[in-house]
Amino acid sequence: MTTLPRCNLSLARATLLYDWRKFLPAALSVTFAGVLMMVQLGLLMGMFGTVTVLVDSTSADLWVTAPGTDSVDDTADIASPLSALLAVSPEVIHTETLPVRYAGWKAANGTRVTVAVTGLSPDPAALACPGPLRARLCALLATPGGVVVDQSEAGKLGTAVGEYAEINGRRVRVLALSHGMRSIGTTYIFTSQQTLRGLSLTPPQNQDKTSFILASLRPEANLPLVQKTLQRLIGPESARVWTGHQLSVHSQRWWLRESGVGAGFVFSTLLGVIIAVVITSQSLRGIIVSQVREYATFRAVGVPASRLAVIVIEQAAWVGLAGTIAMWLLTWLIATLAHHLYVPFDFSFDGALAATALGLITAVGSGLLALRELYRLQPAELLR
Repeated sequence: MTTLPRCNLSLARATLLYDWRKFLPAALSVTFAGVLMMVQLGLLMGMFGTVTVLVDSTSADLWVTAPGTDSVDDTADIASPLSALLAVSPEVIHTETLPVRYAGWKAANGTRVTVAVTGLSPDPAALACPGPLRARLCALLATPGGVVVDQSEAGKLGTAVGEYAEINGRRVRVLALSHGMRSIGTTYIFTSQQTLRGLSLTPPQNQDKTSFILASLRPEANLPLVQKTLQRLIGPESARVWTGHQLSVHSQRWWLRESGVGAGFVFSTLLGVIIAVVITSQSLRGIIVSQVREYATFRAVGVPASRLAVIVIEQAAWVGLAGTIAMWLLTWLIATLAHHLYVPFDFSFDGALAATALGLITAVGSGLLALRELYRLQPAELLR
């Protein structure tokens, strides 16, 4: 039986390099499907990741919330004295309260926004001090009546550094702008707990209440074990004890379910994949049809259709690889642009791996669909 000659450059790759213009639409369709998935996933993760920015940016090991908390931006108050109960554990080295109070913001230009006023300890080493504020901004909050807002929210709030605004009718001054503390769920305003008390946002009967209690553990402590022990000590009817990771994941999943965005993401990604498969398979089919005499010649000299099918599948795999590389480059450019425009954009390694696998599967699957034309070929095609 006659076999195809072997050389340093396979026939599939040689064809790709020679007729690259014919294969370009197929590669671009794979790129389109991958970029669609990566961008949607990046926006989805970035958007829901901002919901938990307050949790993800702090160094606390444990968070204590109200029992029925579904999301970090939607929780009831708990008793502040619970922090003393946490401190009873020998594994707990420090506890802090973190009050968050919703109020009306009024800028000097008349802009009105509902904000979440977050009371911090003016200490860069404080548990509740978010990472973006640790260098110097938390210490600035010791200034009476001073607040810090995120740079991405400054336009929405109608303010700038040094300007005055009103919260609950009390005047405050913007001391500085933070970076990376934007949340899709709410607009955070950071101030000291002393200033927060002066804003009179808490009714007198709730002065001993707080939104969260944070705790840090000894480095050698068994986090899950300490969490379970403290939960039994506090009681499930009084509060719920979370690790920071648990509270973050639970909040994001709750937003994903409640918003319905997840179903939209799956639908649009599936639609993009279907379009990519159709375009890629039709492109490969067109290439086979345009090279019908060459393939018929191979069949005439005894090359089995299965061997020719391997060539087509290899071509499809190379098309998928080229499309995937282009997908990565475009996604990187889009992520860079999103960062400069303060658009939340993030994606995990698992998501990127899934998009890469999707591109290759799309290409190879399209190649399999295009094989129908190949198996229809007969040596008699040379007589046409």
